[in-house]
Amino acid sequence: MAYFIHARDTAGGITLRRESREAAVKKAEELRAMGYFEVEIVEQAETKAA
Repeated sequence: MAYFIHARDTAGGITLRRESREAAVKKAEELRAMGYFEVEIVEQAETKAA
């Protein structure tokens, strides 16, 4: 399962992908410490072929 981290700063936005929830949370904390705001983690929905 993939997790996307969306964050903003004064110059714009960034979206990062991580494969585990733990890695996504760690990166989100790092982004907040770097001054990013509106940091959120979104879990990618699983898609199934027909």
